[in-house]
Amino acid sequence: LEIETPNPSELRHSNRMSNLPPAIDFAKTEEEICSKWAEEGTFKKQDALSLERGDKEYTFYDGPPFATGLPHYGHILAGTIKDVVTRYACQTGHHVQRRAGWDCHGLPVEYEIDQKLNITHRDQVLAMGVDKYNET
Repeated sequence: LEIETPNPSELRHSNRMSNLPPAIDFAKTEEEICSKWAEEGTFKKQDALSLERGDKEYTFYDGPPFATGLPHYGHILAGTIKDVVTRYACQTGHHVQRRAGWDCHGLPVEYEIDQKLNITHRDQVLAMGVDKYNET
């Protein structure tokens, strides 16, 4: 099998990109797309269609966005990767139910209480009593 490689000089002079605007406001474009998706219920329609087709379930457990402190670059990077993985699963015929944070929404509060009370182990919480811990 031979694949014909285009001449690089021909590519440079190609008009394939000539219909693009000279400058793109990516932030504005993203807002417009997200607004349109919200207005049209795009993700809900996608979900309904995948259920109707009987697509195989794809489960992706995602914790709360900022479980251990303020947001930083790592959260953005991880969020982007998670988004790509679940979108790819949808595009390859899987049903993906999107739910942010599944079992540890109390974790940020618990983390702050642990810091305040200098708690480092579960046994310390049990010794003081869960009711006292929760009152803190």
